[in-house]
Amino acid sequence: RQMTAHDSVLHDALQTHRSEALDRWRGFVLASYPEEAARFFRKEKDRFKNPVGQSIHRATETIFDGVLLGRSTEGVPEALESLVRIRAVQDFSPSEAVAFVFLLKRAVRDVLPEASVNEAVLSDLESRVDALALAAFETYTRCREELFEIRLRASQRRVAVMLERYGREVPEGEPTDNKEETDCRMKGVHT
Repeated sequence: RQMTAHDSVLHDALQTHRSEALDRWRGFVLASYPEEAARFFRKEKDRFKNPVGQSIHRATETIFDGVLLGRSTEGVPEALESLVRIRAVQDFSPSEAVAFVFLLKRAVRDVLPEASVNEAVLSDLESRVDALALAAFETYTRCREELFEIRLRASQRRVAVMLERYGREVPEGEPTDNKEETDCRMKGVHT
């Protein structure tokens, strides 16, 4: 994609206020979690002790730089998926799970001086964020479907094991207990 005049103005304004906008956006993302969890995600820097916090930190930076600053968009879909996947397995409603994307608009508007960009430039920014939100919702839906299928298969396996234990025949097509396959699916590894 060719860089337009709007892209250039937005890039210059955002580059100056990048860390402030990114910190504000991360703050909005973390505020969607219970206070104690948000504090832990923010403070703990060890990626093994705090994989969620580190994922939020890396993914928000990748998305911000790729979508708003026009740097490489390589990695943006994966970063978005990592954030949405985390939220899909937690107790977020669909709107709560993807709301963090829309909060990017607010974070940017909060830190940019009004005189630095015009309304047309902000409109372009908001269009990018809206497109990102649509992608986030599609990702959320796919993740929830995968989670449902995993849970359904696990339930079917439990029923099949119970039937086998009590000497009943397992209906054809029903899965039998396969702990290895279940474990792989829960970790995101497809067999």
